[in-house]
Amino acid sequence: MVQRSVSDGVCLLRLDAPPVNSITYALLDALVTAVQQAASDPMVRGIVLAGDAEHFSAGADLDLFRETRTAEDAVRMSRVFQEALGEVEACPKPVVAAVAGKMMGCAIELAAACHYRVCARGAQFSMPEVTFGINPGAGATARLPRLIGVEHALRMLLAAAPIGAEEALAIGLVDALCSPDELIELAKEFAGQGRPAYRTRERTDRVCDRGANDTAFAAAEKQLAKGRPELVAPWKILDAVWAGVEESFDAALRKEQTGYAECMATLGTQNKLYVFFATREAGKLGDCRLPIADCRLKPEVGRVAVVGMGSMGTGIAHAFLIAGLPVVAIDEDESALERGRQRIARSVEKRVAEGKLAPDRAEKMLGLLSTTSDWAAVADADWVAEAVFEDAAVKRAVLARVEGVCRPDAVIASNTSTLSLDLLAEGMRHPQRLIGMHFFNPAHVMPLVEVIRREATPPDVIAAALRLAKTLRKTPVLVRNREGFLVNRIFIPYLKEAFWLLEEGAAAGAIDAAMAEFGFPMGPLALIDMAGLDILAATDAVLRRAFPRHGPLPGTVTHLVAQGRLGQKTGGGVYDYSPGDHTPRSRGERYGNRGISAAEITQRLVMRMVAEAFWVLGEGIAQRESDIDVAMVLGTGFPDFRGGVLKYARDLGLDHVRVALGRLVTDVGERYATPDLSGLQAR
Repeated sequence: MVQRSVSDGVCLLRLDAPPVNSITYALLDALVTAVQQAASDPMVRGIVLAGDAEHFSAGADLDLFRETRTAEDAVRMSRVFQEALGEVEACPKPVVAAVAGKMMGCAIELAAACHYRVCARGAQFSMPEVTFGINPGAGATARLPRLIGVEHALRMLLAAAPIGAEEALAIGLVDALCSPDELIELAKEFAGQGRPAYRTRERTDRVCDRGANDTAFAAAEKQLAKGRPELVAPWKILDAVWAGVEESFDAALRKEQTGYAECMATLGTQNKLYVFFATREAGKLGDCRLPIADCRLKPEVGRVAVVGMGSMGTGIAHAFLIAGLPVVAIDEDESALERGRQRIARSVEKRVAEGKLAPDRAEKMLGLLSTTSDWAAVADADWVAEAVFEDAAVKRAVLARVEGVCRPDAVIASNTSTLSLDLLAEGMRHPQRLIGMHFFNPAHVMPLVEVIRREATPPDVIAAALRLAKTLRKTPVLVRNREGFLVNRIFIPYLKEAFWLLEEGAAAGAIDAAMAEFGFPMGPLALIDMAGLDILAATDAVLRRAFPRHGPLPGTVTHLVAQGRLGQKTGGGVYDYSPGDHTPRSRGERYGNRGISAAEITQRLVMRMVAEAFWVLGEGIAQRESDIDVAMVLGTGFPDFRGGVLKYARDLGLDHVRVALGRLVTDVGERYATPDLSGLQAR
């Protein structure tokens, strides 16, 4: 697992744990043994620790989290990593880390335990542990402040903000920069020049300014006070950094061990990890029974056509460009093509200005886009993405037009958000080529794609769609064809329920505040103002036809739409908006006079999603229960520390949820009814 070679008095130790050099217990053992052997070798003056020119390590093997079941397991895991890295740091001969690629978590902790760090240009450094609800456990809270100071260390540890190689050099995280092809030679120079073993744990120069330290700690405390009480990791990180600065290096290590155990014991952290691992499983073909078909399509994707350059089509085209795929955008409206092209260009230019995208890469990306109103351009595409207005007649007309010019082996993917693919496939000459790929707005940013399969969709087309979504760096969730599919099937009833509460007397601001307190990034009424009340009305019309038990659309929506109050795009919806300002302002209008508490608002809205999720689960719309949770977290912003809609219900207790839904059926209506849940096993 560690390759060893010696030349000119320098021992080169290469991590060799494909595919990404994840750090496991076995790799730690091999590394410590290799360092100790090199330290005892009289022919060795210095040691270089490296991966390859492009990549050092992806950090700790995340599967270790699954093995952490008790507080004792957590403390042991942290202690094992700390002790191993301590052995590297204790080496009497200089150890130089030659780092490259995306440096995350324990990879940075390992490099920080070395005596020097040389870095390839283009490397990125981030400490993502806090996003999983945990604190680092291998010494980051002790070593980072000593390398880069308390302020920079807290920014990396608490915000998980990535920094580039140049900034890493400027703040002292690394000691030198070079091109990737010079990395090993430069590291060898560092190791062979007789430099002392400059141990990070012994440094005090970056933590001796008490005034600067106090300012950094005070700023961090002020920021953390705004955080979620369910997530304790930020406070554990702060405690450990403080202990390392004010008490001792070893005090920080002890705080890491106990803090990690305390984080792992919380439901918030367990749910975050559940969502993380469920996301890794999403998109893998599970036990669903795929159709067997004689498929003569060409599912490999080399060139893409996007039909329709509205907001969704533009975002989808942008997503393909980011993935490096040539795109031809087709729209009969020349002005729509130009608006879409400019929107993409502005987005790309903004990323360049922010330092997030290299200018040459941006130029290459924009060079992959061509626009035309000539339908013949579809003929060269391997994959055609239909992204026109969400109307069955419009989409069917476009699909017929596409089939008239595209190759017989091309795949056609509709971006429909609610319409049955069977309805859209009617009249197609080759309906087996049709699949659904529902992106979420903005398509180039949002991480989720629903891949919708018809019963007649060939397996290789399904596999190609899943593979393509991953090429776009999206998380695909495979779902069966049924109106609304998964996310809208659950989320539209939630949005409708917000309007029922509004009609009964709850204030709009109170409804949105309750769901923000629950953990959503935005309340339902502010969200639908952003999307458009007309979109809600049109989407609900499709779902009501398919699922009459959903009940009618609240009259408030119809009333606002009739007034032309469609949301932000018209200057007013549920809220009022000033020109150029999307800050919602209350109209002060009340539609009912019943007092409704925040607790009732939260229960009504969340349980409406839970009830519909049980129907989705019972109908086998998704492959796995966890896929439903992943889709709701990634597609709607359902708080990950609550695990997703079904995980939340399980955490409440299924018996408790059954009783609560039964009461809501009696008090509110049949829309809270569920299918028979007796077969839903505990897990």
